[in-house]
Amino acid sequence: MQPTISIPQHWPYPRFNLEQRTQQGIILGLYYYPLGTELAEQFDDGWRYVLMPNKNSNETSYLQVI
Repeated sequence: MQPTISIPQHWPYPRFNLEQRTQQGIILGLYYYPLGTELAEQFDDGWRYVLMPNKNSNETSYLQVI
């Protein structure tokens, strides 16, 4: 059985899925900074994606899609 993620209805749906491959790497995690929160004021609101550039690396990076 695969885990399920519930997203509040007032949040936009993420553009990428977990384990999806993008040009920048594989999606390992998702963060959402809702409008009106301290993190959104500091970094802008919306989705952030945690990426691993390739499967043989232990490095991660972050991607914000506008």
